[in-house]
Amino acid sequence: MKAPESPSLFAPFKWRHAVFYGWWLVVITIFLNAVTGSPVFGGVGVWVDALEQHFGWSRAELSLAFSLGQLESGLAGPVVGILVDKYGPKKIVFSGVTIIGLGFILFSQTNTLLVFYASYIVIMLGASAGGWLPMMSVINNWFDKNRTMAMGLGGIGFSMGSFLLVPLLAWLVQPDGIGWRTTSMSLGIFFILLAYPISTLIRNTPEEFGEIPDGIKAVEKEKGKRTRNFAMKVDNEFPMMTIIKMPVFWLLAICNGMSTMLIGTMTVHLILALKDQGIAVQTGAWIWGSTMLFSGAAQIFGGYLGDKVPKNISLCVFGIIQALGVMYSTSITTVLMAPIFVVVYGLGFGARIPLGTAIRGEYFGRKAFGKVLGVSMLPMMILMTLGPYVAGLMYDHYGSYDRAFYYLAIVSLIGSIGFLFCKNPNVDKKTKESSPGLSKD
Repeated sequence: MKAPESPSLFAPFKWRHAVFYGWWLVVITIFLNAVTGSPVFGGVGVWVDALEQHFGWSRAELSLAFSLGQLESGLAGPVVGILVDKYGPKKIVFSGVTIIGLGFILFSQTNTLLVFYASYIVIMLGASAGGWLPMMSVINNWFDKNRTMAMGLGGIGFSMGSFLLVPLLAWLVQPDGIGWRTTSMSLGIFFILLAYPISTLIRNTPEEFGEIPDGIKAVEKEKGKRTRNFAMKVDNEFPMMTIIKMPVFWLLAICNGMSTMLIGTMTVHLILALKDQGIAVQTGAWIWGSTMLFSGAAQIFGGYLGDKVPKNISLCVFGIIQALGVMYSTSITTVLMAPIFVVVYGLGFGARIPLGTAIRGEYFGRKAFGKVLGVSMLPMMILMTLGPYVAGLMYDHYGSYDRAFYYLAIVSLIGSIGFLFCKNPNVDKKTKESSPGLSKD
């Protein structure tokens, strides 16, 4: 067993005696998701609006940058997953956050669509390695019984960041703020300076810290006489080659992608759609930020619920709710109509996040979790690539987002229903082990 790491200036070893260090890692995840997710994902509509005003490019052309970034992120996902499992999340986070910074510096020099596309591809590459994927791998390693709740808490960083930072970003990028170029350059410098100190706080596995998933004290309190070795036993570990041959693995990935494509579409186009429906960009940014804030509370609820009821059923229900929220968004013409969207879409979107991640840990275990997330991102990102770009094309053709939002919501409804057919492979495994005669037939 690997000896615990020596303490560093940024990660006091004594912290683990007061609070299980897994919860500190959840706090770090919240922070990382907030500062990386908000300008990269949550603020896409703000960047698109600023560039549309500055250069006069069409929304299909502008949304294509986000779509290309999503596609690149999906293609890079399996590689990032392999690197996370091989080198540990700490090194990958350092590299990813640094790349985000370089991407924003390049973005600040945009003068053609090609430079804009290239810069956003770099930014999305860094985001795929510097935030959600590696930190979800960390949380999956550090938690077992409380996995879904921990992932739900970790995911609220994006929601908190969107609420606090997207409206600020909407003001900064305007000519009467500091402008989009200066804002982008400042973000680039910030991320480069952040990369090293934040990465020193990360511990890849509890074993490195002399701990076990959920904490030794938590296991002892719950199980009493349960021994440490028994507590560390995991009975649902599958090698990656076995996992990718499972139909449930691909069904989960495709259903999640069909539902997640709405997230990319809303992220890029909601603020712009609200602008076309008579609501100012700054107000639209507050509506989007409020939706993300509510989704943060929904993530905690989803995390709690996911540890109590079957995750595939919960994913189906919340996916349907999310799709209904997208359909409703086409009717928002005043601020007074926005709270319904905030609650409906925020609930569906937020609760899905920890459920969609934790179900993979429950179904396929800890050993190959990074690879599982990385490979499953491929179909998800392909669909997320299509969603925003198709919405932009349909807007340019029809002058409205209504058809695009309705058609994509229907696709999401179909994917959400598909979750009902995603059965836990461990149930079949245990059945075969308890009935060896049946497994030979």
